[in-house]
Amino acid sequence: METEELKLDLESITAQRALPRGETLLEVMDRLDTISKSAETPDRLRHYLERRSYVKALEYLGDPSVPHHR
Repeated sequence: METEELKLDLESITAQRALPRGETLLEVMDRLDTISKSAETPDRLRHYLERRSYVKALEYLGDPSVPHHR
């Protein structure tokens, strides 16, 4: 799992950054869904991605040790 690419996808899907030219939301969501099914993905991050809690997933990437309750 490439953390920086994941972070960029999460920022795009949460409207914190524009989609890269030629990309669609569907393509970004497909990549996030693929990551959520990977055995390499940490459990808590997988949980956020499976539930499409993309803001929490992005916060997790910033600091995995902080509880993310909302």
